[in-house]
Amino acid sequence: MLIRRYLFREVSYTFFAVILVILLIAVSNKLVRLVAQAASGSIPPNVLFEAILFQVPDLLAFLLPIGLFLALLLCYSRFFADNEIPVMLACGISWQRLLSVNLVLGLIVMILAGAMTCYVTPKAAQYKEQLLRNEGPMLLMQTIAPGRFHSYQKDKLVIYVTDLSSDRKSLHGVFIAEQPNGNAADKDWSLISADAGSVYTDESGLTYFKLLDGRRYNGTPGEMDYSILSFQEYQKLLEGPKVQEGLYFHRTMPTKMLMDNPTPSNLAELQWRLSIPLAAPLLALLALPLSRVGPREGRFGRLFIALLICILYFNLLTMCKRFIASGALSPYIGVWWVHLLLLVIGLAYLAKTSGRWHQGYHHMKQRFV
Repeated sequence: MLIRRYLFREVSYTFFAVILVILLIAVSNKLVRLVAQAASGSIPPNVLFEAILFQVPDLLAFLLPIGLFLALLLCYSRFFADNEIPVMLACGISWQRLLSVNLVLGLIVMILAGAMTCYVTPKAAQYKEQLLRNEGPMLLMQTIAPGRFHSYQKDKLVIYVTDLSSDRKSLHGVFIAEQPNGNAADKDWSLISADAGSVYTDESGLTYFKLLDGRRYNGTPGEMDYSILSFQEYQKLLEGPKVQEGLYFHRTMPTKMLMDNPTPSNLAELQWRLSIPLAAPLLALLALPLSRVGPREGRFGRLFIALLICILYFNLLTMCKRFIASGALSPYIGVWWVHLLLLVIGLAYLAKTSGRWHQGYHHMKQRFV
């Protein structure tokens, strides 16, 4: 009991430290991407904190099994290097008892990761998509800087403002160039020039430009066939870059809805949500034999092999998920063969490391010789 409590404590401390470090690294990478998207006008700058916050559950669910795997490798390799586990084995502590500690930790992490992937992550993705949709109409106004040309919607919309109020609702010296149909094959352009304007939202929630004292030119650049319209007041719907609905569609669906609608893409998402928690006990099983180091080996002698197996494992899961979504792989085969392969590799490594492999081989040899 004392040995088990000692192992639990050491692995738990290392696990929390590893999760904190890799989560900070993952969040930093996500933050850099979001800042780049905000700079390009893809998302509003004022929702950066909320956007990264809603991505933390997804990152954490994916990193929990990996964090446990790394924590077990680091702890047990130190135990082997300091001869703690060899002494335990010499005193009668069996490999099964050591494995039971790993599997209990793996089951705990599996429950946590399962709750994240099946419930928390879809909810967070829904909130993030709703946040971006709500802020979408005001995205143009939040990214405009006075005295500069700003291009949006893949150069289909160009806006220039001479001056802008502090609340970003009053405009002076407005120039707008837009392809009305948003089609690259259509060479017609609409040019609007106004002395002043403002931005307002109506009762239905739509946001508009309200331009004053200006002109609108419609025609094809380089041709004389164009029309001019003078106006004292002109209203233009402010749509801004639309959020791609399909980008988060399957990730925002509740797990029960995925099960009730067994399309290939839904089944791929469902199996992915189940695969992340299932990876925890499988990696915990593999971590025990891979952490064993010999007397002359360093503590990190097999860390490269362990990381390589982990990378291949998750890459195979990702590849199978895409094949299922495209219909190239049957959902009945799905990602399950990848888990089965890792289970076989883990049991084979454990049998070889604990000596059961050689015992079985000699037993079979004596039986048939």
